[in-house]
Amino acid sequence: MIEGIIRIKGKRHFVQAQKGVTALSLFRETGGAIYAPCGGNGTCGKCRMYIKGDVSEPDERERSFLSPRELESGIRLACMCRLLGDFEIVPMDEAMRIQTSSKCVSYTPSPILRTKRTENETVFYRDRAEFCRASADAGNLGLAVDLGTTTVAAYLCDMDSGEILSARGFKNPQSAYGADVISRMDKIMKDESLLAVQQKLVCSAIREAAQAMCEEKSVEILNVRAAVICGNTVMQHVAAGINPVSISVAPFTAPTLFGEEYDAHALGLLPNEKAIAYFAPCFASYVGGDIACGMIATGLDVCRERVLFVDVGTNGEIGLSTEKGLYFCSAAAGPAFEGAHIACGMAGISGAISKVSVRDGEITYETVDGAPAVGICGSGIVDAVAVMLDTGLLDETGLIAESDEAGTFASYIGEDEDGNPVFFLDKKRNIYICAKDIREIQLAKAAVCAGALTLLHESGIDAQSVSRVVIAGGFGSHLRAESVRRIGLLPPIAVEKYEFVGNAAGAGAVAVLLGEEPRASTGTICEKSEYTELSKSSYFMEKYIEEMMFSEENGEEI
Repeated sequence: MIEGIIRIKGKRHFVQAQKGVTALSLFRETGGAIYAPCGGNGTCGKCRMYIKGDVSEPDERERSFLSPRELESGIRLACMCRLLGDFEIVPMDEAMRIQTSSKCVSYTPSPILRTKRTENETVFYRDRAEFCRASADAGNLGLAVDLGTTTVAAYLCDMDSGEILSARGFKNPQSAYGADVISRMDKIMKDESLLAVQQKLVCSAIREAAQAMCEEKSVEILNVRAAVICGNTVMQHVAAGINPVSISVAPFTAPTLFGEEYDAHALGLLPNEKAIAYFAPCFASYVGGDIACGMIATGLDVCRERVLFVDVGTNGEIGLSTEKGLYFCSAAAGPAFEGAHIACGMAGISGAISKVSVRDGEITYETVDGAPAVGICGSGIVDAVAVMLDTGLLDETGLIAESDEAGTFASYIGEDEDGNPVFFLDKKRNIYICAKDIREIQLAKAAVCAGALTLLHESGIDAQSVSRVVIAGGFGSHLRAESVRRIGLLPPIAVEKYEFVGNAAGAGAVAVLLGEEPRASTGTICEKSEYTELSKSSYFMEKYIEEMMFSEENGEEI
């Protein structure tokens, strides 16, 4: 055994490890969160850490991902760096901007647990049945959680007053096992014990967030008696400790679609032994409880208008409300919008280019926190592609212009090691977009747009009659409507109809925890919904191929 130090959240942890283990494997065991989109397969080059001590020398493959300056400063790839003796590991600063603010329709206050207080005790009721008894001064707190693939947002609520006491966002520690649910299910398929590992990682992180919020508000975590959990179907399965791998293979069947209560203490979510966790209902294997909660928060579960609802992440989960009912589908967008599979892509952390625009004939950018640029995140990628199209640096097929064809913007074009043109956002810092990145974006945006078009087709609705386009989620909240339209991420609907609602899933989870109508809707929303499996739709495949192009038609709004 060897010994070393890991710094997590500013604290030094003294740990032991088997000689020769990778830094990523050890970091996973400690419960630390690290961005490893490929799941540790050595193909993405994103799991950067400061590692010093007695460790393996970087091989040729690791050197291909890291610059000499990075290696000199002690930056290594955690999946390739092996620990041989005394060591110290310090994660790079990856404080992600995580969306917790949101909008929600009004509802009648009626929490999932109600209280009746006397001088001597507090009686808690679930529906009309007695749930438990406690001291007269016992608190009635609840936790609402939006369990995302990349990030998690948690809300501490006073169920008696209906007040949100605190909100906290953090990185999903399961990201060490891959950027998307397919990667994580693949790990479980190869080693079933990793289900328990991933389950403990995320439930412990939620519990820690609850503890931190309780300490912040000087309340006791044992008074947190109920939780509402919403996420995509796979994330809910893992959090509940249910093996989700059947979702990844034909016929893609989920073991459960939830809408049920679980023992929150047994899951490791909350320390109160009688605490309950309600998992929101899922529509299908790839349309989860986060979409149900998002639709509830925005009132689309009871809406008679024709409204398109989109939550873009590694899956483009899409809903459509109509006078006839609700329609849903899930388009496999892949992790490109999360910054994965993009040469200079990264999560929305400090220094990530988040906005790109043209000002006074120059292409400019803004970064998260105004910090020096170190890469580009999803919203910046969408902006950058839109700018490339507007300036003629990118044609409708996705071909990057040669420098002699770029006119006044020729200085932004360079070449990669094979002589192919690349678009430089910052030459000094070597931040660029290459042909492979464009291809990833084309695949992602085509899937989402074709999915939305398929729902419109299945419901018999023309895009002209859509009254609103509601864009939800952390990634969506940072997008610019004009850029979304320019690259063709959504059907050609006027940007004036776009509405960005922030973390609607989190708002819906809070509403289910605290409100009568939202909680009732969880029992009926799936019954009035129709799910379209895109993999079986010839119309989707036709539109998918069409929407690969950045055509001029994408600029025409309806």
